[in-house]
Amino acid sequence: MPIDTTLSELASGYRLRKKHEKSRNGCLGCKQQRKKCDELRPSCSRCTRRLYTCRYPQRPSTSESETDYPRIEVSESELPSTHSNDRLSDPIPRSRTNTEKDRSDSNALSPSPLNATELSLLSHYLTHTSQTIPFDPLDLHALAVGVPNLAFQCKAVMSSLLSLAAACKCHDIAHEQNQKPLDTQKITEIQELLALAERHHRASLHHIQATMQSSESYDNVLANAALMVLYASASHSIRVHLAAMAKQYGQQLPIELLPQHSQWISFTRAAHTASTAVLNDIVAGAISAGINTQPEFPATMPSISGNGILSPEDGPSAKTKRLFLPLVASTYDRALGSLRRRAERTADLLLRHSSASCSSTDRRRIHASLETISVLENCTCAALSARGSREGKAPWVSQCTSILGSSAAVSPWVAQYMISVTSMESPQILRRIIMSFLNQAPTEFLELVQSVLDSPATDTRVEKVRARNSSALSLSPIHVLVMDIFAHWLVLVMLLDGVWWIRNIGQWELSQVILLMKTHNVLGQLTDIGGMWWPESMYLAKRQLTPDFMP
Repeated sequence: MPIDTTLSELASGYRLRKKHEKSRNGCLGCKQQRKKCDELRPSCSRCTRRLYTCRYPQRPSTSESETDYPRIEVSESELPSTHSNDRLSDPIPRSRTNTEKDRSDSNALSPSPLNATELSLLSHYLTHTSQTIPFDPLDLHALAVGVPNLAFQCKAVMSSLLSLAAACKCHDIAHEQNQKPLDTQKITEIQELLALAERHHRASLHHIQATMQSSESYDNVLANAALMVLYASASHSIRVHLAAMAKQYGQQLPIELLPQHSQWISFTRAAHTASTAVLNDIVAGAISAGINTQPEFPATMPSISGNGILSPEDGPSAKTKRLFLPLVASTYDRALGSLRRRAERTADLLLRHSSASCSSTDRRRIHASLETISVLENCTCAALSARGSREGKAPWVSQCTSILGSSAAVSPWVAQYMISVTSMESPQILRRIIMSFLNQAPTEFLELVQSVLDSPATDTRVEKVRARNSSALSLSPIHVLVMDIFAHWLVLVMLLDGVWWIRNIGQWELSQVILLMKTHNVLGQLTDIGGMWWPESMYLAKRQLTPDFMP
């Protein structure tokens, strides 16, 4: 075009039309959702902002040439805006129809294409992880069939599934070389897998917020909660194993691989609270609507082809079941009696003799601690005797089971599985009996435990600093009581060393509590005359019986 012609067009008010080449090199996610991709690598800006997995075609196509398609001249006013569809602050442009909005929302909650690493983790979950967790056919159907089907429809469930698979793979890698110093290459591989697992875990927390807005997604919310509980424990368990191995061989771990103290407790409790809230909402809605229901759970879960359950996880390893379990069972009754007497003395001292200075907060904490001892007594009795765990369902539990079994809001297999793992009914296997303590203990008690575990005084990285400044540290009588109760429960957790996602958590955490009590010089307050603190004696016995793990 001649220069003078162009200038005359501009002077007369006409806008210059510019050549535009359409690119087909955008990522698969943007293509699927018909969004403009800026083609940044390794992840485009839109996928990065939304925590999507960004994948590009293996053979990027070239720009269209004039010989393939006629060139289209587009004015600047007709070019797509760079600040409409992709802004998080305005995700739904005003000009979109309801149909387009529903389609976009559905795409946002659907899993993105998986990369090679994620596909490998998905395969690991299907062929290994989902087979090593179940205890019975209900568990197997839920984890090997039901959860994967939900994961292919829900981004939050897929992210949680991949997180759990990554943690499981880390356990497999770490236990390939027992009784050997940690290999640098293996540590790096585990570190990368755990970092990926954490990213997917955070993404799941992000996506589940959107999922929970719909009452049609109860299956996704409940399944995601169950996976998060398993992941929280598995992630902590592998870190505990690595920390113990590094300590044994004088190695130093990257800070990202160190145990994360009370996070496994908080995630377990939070997931339980969320799932039981959903189940109770369904029950309350059915009752208020006057629905007369009868259980519709299938008599048996659908069969699964293949080898079935590879390794049912009840709780103790063979050696623990043969040697350590009988020792705990023969001594717990006296130990819990001493614990209750100490608790009552502390409560009497604080509530009566110091009534003027005892705040309302302290009173609530004391009552929560006494209530927790009752929870611990019931849990211990059910775990170590023939009583307790075989009792029939309470009328309310039976009614809940009946309603959930016939509710259209949740699939029967989801309801039945969640009732089993959330302690809505009396658990029947050892690992669920013992871990139900975290579901039943008062929230205020667990918050006190977490406040102590998360304090610098229990940080293994500042052990030398803690030893130098032990005289400056102090625990209140309430904190001592809370940790006394918690230590007794950790003795039970030590029985679960045959469960790969729990394994040595009980022994590790109890070693930290014992060290804390010794640092604060309070062990003398926790023993009967001429005796030893029961949790410490059980810890020492476990070390002698299983010397392969030395926290």
